[in-house]
Amino acid sequence: MSIKQAISKIKFPNFCIAATLLFFSFSAFTPANQSFAPKQTPVLNVNFYMMGRENLDTKVPLQIGENIEFLNQEFEGEILFELNEIFMDSEGAYLPDLYHNFRKGAHADINELVRPLEQKGGINVYIFDTYCEENSSAALMGFTPRLKMREETYATNSPKFDRIYIAYQGLEDMTTLVHEVGHFLGLKHPWELGPGDKYQMGLRNASEINMNHMAYGANVSSFTKQQLHKMKKHAMKYRTYLMSKIITDLNRA
Repeated sequence: MSIKQAISKIKFPNFCIAATLLFFSFSAFTPANQSFAPKQTPVLNVNFYMMGRENLDTKVPLQIGENIEFLNQEFEGEILFELNEIFMDSEGAYLPDLYHNFRKGAHADINELVRPLEQKGGINVYIFDTYCEENSSAALMGFTPRLKMREETYATNSPKFDRIYIAYQGLEDMTTLVHEVGHFLGLKHPWELGPGDKYQMGLRNASEINMNHMAYGANVSSFTKQQLHKMKKHAMKYRTYLMSKIITDLNRA
């Protein structure tokens, strides 16, 4: 993929310079056994915000394009994702600092950074720098605010809960964004689930858990069919206000 292909539209708030619009192509997963029952596929808009950047690093838009393609691959056509716009802003912060403030309920710093920028009608992915905490070799790669109850109020709270925060380093392996979108669409970490809930989500042995996108580690590689079904149901019930369209295919189940 070339650099020109990777840049959709980057908006510079201070200079109003627009780049060339890109349409990423992707192929939807086609099941082996087709039926004539209609299949509805939600298509979610995604916006990216390159925070703490004054000069364009062309590598980042390329990585963003690759992450969108990887999202569509891992969601196997049950949900599709379209890159809407890319924004760049000089205001920045460190991701762990934002997370600590979020956990303490001190949202003012986060809101001051993102409210002037964020768009309605899409998943807003904010990219920040990160660092390793003291006495740790691991750095925070992402977090996603979500409602623990009354999920039907997502639309009325928009865009407050339409946000995902990831690190620039998290764009590199591409599993970070997949993991955070899993949270965005209602999934929990495996260790947050009881035995019955794990079984219902198709997480029935250690191997399935270790390879699951909602776990941590170098071996994560897939969602279960049950997780894909749950996320699609969540999207169709609570996140329709973020969709560019819903594709109805009368030839597929």
